[in-house]
Amino acid sequence: MKRIAEVFIISLLVCGQLAGIAINAAESDASGYLNDPFTRPGIITPYTLPEAWPIYLDRNPHNLSPENTNTRLVVLGTGMPLPNPYRSGPAFAVVANNYPYLVDAGEGIWRALAKAVLIHGDAINRALAPEKLKYLFVTHLHEDHTVGIPSLILNPFKLNIPAPKAIYGPEGIDEMVEHILAAWKIDIAAELSDGYDPIGAQATGHNIDVEQQGVVYKDDNVTVEAFRTIHGPLEDTFAYRFTTEDRIITFTGDGGPYHENIVKAAMNADLLVAEAVTEKNIGYAPWGGETVEEKKKEIFRYHFSPAVLARIANEAKVKTIVLTHEQNYVDPDKFERSGLKDEIVEAGFEGTIYSSMDGDVY
Repeated sequence: MKRIAEVFIISLLVCGQLAGIAINAAESDASGYLNDPFTRPGIITPYTLPEAWPIYLDRNPHNLSPENTNTRLVVLGTGMPLPNPYRSGPAFAVVANNYPYLVDAGEGIWRALAKAVLIHGDAINRALAPEKLKYLFVTHLHEDHTVGIPSLILNPFKLNIPAPKAIYGPEGIDEMVEHILAAWKIDIAAELSDGYDPIGAQATGHNIDVEQQGVVYKDDNVTVEAFRTIHGPLEDTFAYRFTTEDRIITFTGDGGPYHENIVKAAMNADLLVAEAVTEKNIGYAPWGGETVEEKKKEIFRYHFSPAVLARIANEAKVKTIVLTHEQNYVDPDKFERSGLKDEIVEAGFEGTIYSSMDGDVY
């Protein structure tokens, strides 16, 4: 009987039903992705890069935020333009005093919010409540960082949630928001004809106009500063520094060459949310040119090399890097999820660094 009882208890634990308490995937080190259906590709295309293979997802999303903080970073999307079913487009939420401030709105942001809630439970559910989703800060106007804006505006509206959106970003964000509302005017009009609250469909783009840096938003929870950066040929790109009562969180946006403004934005940050591209294995990149030298010249106009990111973080005395938008190209047989993180450490970064995944909390 004792043996039968032990087996029964173990079965309940496996099902996550002991005493009516579900197992929290975020508290488990074992990867829940390893049993996903998967056929090893015979050819490598934009759909089949090894970074998207579930066999290389070695952990579940985790919550590493300090217990005594009132400020948390919720990682919603860590992807890049190349498709990866396990990474939504770039999107994050700074939660300060249980109020969310979004940074970038990549592909899948609406569903990414639900994913984070289902992983982490009621506290994150309350913090990311749809009626609180009012503020978005866009780092730059590339499609992969903005294509989720229509969903962010219109899906809560379909639930008749009165949450107008204030969207801050580079010059042109005002026109982008106006065009989104115009593109879906028939949909919006249909909901309004059914008696929906028109405030839910309101969205305003605010062009950021600072010479090099400046405060662009402030309330009782957070001060947001924008810092001009360089990302390829774009004229207006920004890093953001969020200062709350107990933490500093900086977002580089997509990078490029070393820039002293990013050092200023990241100075003494608790968390630096940043991207990078492998230099060691850049020959495997599916874009940027034919030769390794051509790829380095082109790709590092748009993104940080491990050495540049390590230099910025060290000069700014950053405590922790949260790595995202990773371009970890390599031979599929030699892929390691920590490969890009390891390159940044090898380049001299002296703090803590995490290779983040969708659903993480820091």
